[in-house]
Amino acid sequence: MKEIRLAEPNYSVCRYIEETLAKHGFEAWLVGGSVRDLLIQGKLSDLDYTTDALPEKVQKIFPRTVPVGIKFGTILVLYKGQKVEVTTYRADADYEDGRRPNKVEYAKDLATDIKRRDFTVNGLAYSVTRKELRDHCGGLEDLEKKTLRTIGDPIARFTEDGLRPIRGCRIAAKLGFSVEDNTRKAMLACVSVTAKVAPERFYDEWRKTLRMKQKRAFWQNLLEAGIIGAFLPDIAVAFDKEHSAVLLRELDALHLKSMAAYAASLFYLLGVRDKETARRTMLDTKFPTAELKLALALLETPLLKIQDQPDRQTLKHHLAEVTRRDRGSHMRFFLDMGSATMRTKAFSTEAIRAFRDSCSRHFVSILRSREPMDTTDLAVNGTDIQQLGIHGRAVGEILERLRMTVVADPQANNRENLLRLAATN
Repeated sequence: MKEIRLAEPNYSVCRYIEETLAKHGFEAWLVGGSVRDLLIQGKLSDLDYTTDALPEKVQKIFPRTVPVGIKFGTILVLYKGQKVEVTTYRADADYEDGRRPNKVEYAKDLATDIKRRDFTVNGLAYSVTRKELRDHCGGLEDLEKKTLRTIGDPIARFTEDGLRPIRGCRIAAKLGFSVEDNTRKAMLACVSVTAKVAPERFYDEWRKTLRMKQKRAFWQNLLEAGIIGAFLPDIAVAFDKEHSAVLLRELDALHLKSMAAYAASLFYLLGVRDKETARRTMLDTKFPTAELKLALALLETPLLKIQDQPDRQTLKHHLAEVTRRDRGSHMRFFLDMGSATMRTKAFSTEAIRAFRDSCSRHFVSILRSREPMDTTDLAVNGTDIQQLGIHGRAVGEILERLRMTVVADPQANNRENLLRLAATN
């Protein structure tokens, strides 16, 4: 085993948790993804501890706590700006809803607690103060083999918690691991349990892949596990199209900044162009409203109407059809989808780079020029138009025509000229 080193402030926080519990006669172990990521990446993701102290004891021992999941044995300990989940050892219990146990049964030892967890690579435990690693489930071997495997019977693990197959698909993709055969078959066999998971939990797992490098692997794992149809029924068929595997490879080349861009990119690459289908898919998975609206806008962006490599004026004309605050998002989406399409058509790297560089230069030039593109940029406003004796809907229609005029010719944006044009319309 390679030496584990913790950077500050995590080292001090871990020492505080372990030494404080030890002083009161209890043991504590860093567990789960925390240890996994320490061994693989040399850094912590979350601070999760398990202990033989009951939750009420944990509350008394530490001065600052929050009972975030006390009915499941979890107390949040606050220390030096850090949040540490401390959970009492638990044993297997009966599950009825495929998500939560009917009741919590506390265990007396670490091994019992580990054996009721999900995957072997999440079943490792480490003591920072003693520099001791415990492996009760073969997690180290699976880390070495880059294999995702359940602890114990996979059918039992997935029947207990229907979210586990989705998490497994994400964890395997994140780590670049393969899903062990029996584990993958059990995911497929337990789809009916996974389908009971609340849609927002599926969205949360999807969101966690936003910054991942291997996004395509997540979707491929979901597809092989038969999970996609349970949560994305309206677009599930698109994943089976012959070209979808080629297009989905493009996901890994994208540096996505929002879930809106992620969803729009996924739909576009899968060939899902119908607005209502995209809307239903996002509503079904409880997408935040603002992200949903932006994703739909990206799918209908005027920039996608541009053929080949646009000149500056053409790009500006189409950008003017996008609201000012969203132009950056639309531009990134246009560049990413344009590049993806060119790659699938076997354009050279040089041609794709030339496309991106040229469009980016035009975009920066347009922003820096501050040329008028919105009605608020006009040298006249609605009151000016009304003073010409024009009222109602006609005011907005005239302002829009004036806006298009100055987009084509910025020099036309002076008050006298625009009032003259408005009067003749």
